[in-house]
Amino acid sequence: MKKTYFVLLVLITLISCQKDSSQDELTTEKPTLIVSDEQKTTYTGGLLQFFGSIISDTWEDKNFQGVRTIKIIYKTVDQDNEPIEASGMLMIPESIEGNEPLISIQHGTLSEKSQAPTNSVLGTNEFTLGCLFSSIGSVVAISDYVGYGHSADQKHPYQHKENTAQYTYDFLLAVFEYLERENIPTNEELFLMGYSQGGQATMALHEKIEEESQLTVTHSMPAAGAYNITQFTQEILSKDEDLEFIGSYVWVIEVYNQMYTSLQRPLDFYFNEPYASQLSQLEEIDKPVNLSLISPNPQKLFKKDLIDNILNGTDKVLLDVMAQNDVFDWKPSAPITLFHGTTDDYVYPSNSESAFAHIQTQGGDIRYVPLEGMNHQQAIMPYFLEASKIIFKE
Repeated sequence: MKKTYFVLLVLITLISCQKDSSQDELTTEKPTLIVSDEQKTTYTGGLLQFFGSIISDTWEDKNFQGVRTIKIIYKTVDQDNEPIEASGMLMIPESIEGNEPLISIQHGTLSEKSQAPTNSVLGTNEFTLGCLFSSIGSVVAISDYVGYGHSADQKHPYQHKENTAQYTYDFLLAVFEYLERENIPTNEELFLMGYSQGGQATMALHEKIEEESQLTVTHSMPAAGAYNITQFTQEILSKDEDLEFIGSYVWVIEVYNQMYTSLQRPLDFYFNEPYASQLSQLEEIDKPVNLSLISPNPQKLFKKDLIDNILNGTDKVLLDVMAQNDVFDWKPSAPITLFHGTTDDYVYPSNSESAFAHIQTQGGDIRYVPLEGMNHQQAIMPYFLEASKIIFKE
């Protein structure tokens, strides 16, 4: 009986040891961010060469190859730091050799949710540029952002620095996870770029990457972004003229007012009538507000008390919220090249000028390329073409 008891005790001990070992193995497994991935359209080199030649005569002689696109659904967090699934698009050249860099493109402001990269086709927005950059020799990642694509049922936290940085960063981690799983090599260079909202997102992502220290940025090239929200706000409220972009700025104000518990003020705190009432009738503000609902002149649209308190610095709560979303005064380790049209009347060049001055003062490696005589729309393609020269060392 004692012998039987001893044998049972040994078996129990062995089983217990095996369970502990298995648990140890489980705890050492790398957490996965990828929920699912799906190969979408593959574009031929000939088709991409056609689009490339339309964009620029200088691209006619480039060697374009086919590109396959992969939609990735990944884990991130929402504005309340609650788990959420989001999506993005990955572009991979068909004949990848391992000497290609990874480019993370952050897209600009979307006027409709249907414009998300994972909903796009060749010939539209940054999706097309991503395919072209991949076709001439790179792996390209473009996040939809929370609020678009797979997470279209969520409100997009427009121009919110912390959220933007988090979900673009998580998408990059998911991309690296996919590349490792599929044994797809790159040359370990990581470039960041984006225009307008994408410029601000690129700067926020760059700062996040350097804070986390898991990835290394080779070079970031943000363009025409609202890096200095505080100063930009003061400039807007100082204007007594019609501003084409004011609908986007109203969206920014509404997002901050909804997200920050220190605010959450009624709309008539910010806006004059009838605009406050007309805005309150909207089910939600999740895109640039139609100018038929508001005055494009800030002096007519916004309450005089609000304007005065922002300009004289007495609305410290709102100014503090603005400052939390500024991304112009920090010291990067990787080089930054800023681009901005000198006649941009949508996102004022002062955003890039202040970022350049402050980051340079901090000791950062930064360069500023003014795109002479170009407004917000005119500077888009020249920016992407100039940035491509940095990436591909032309």
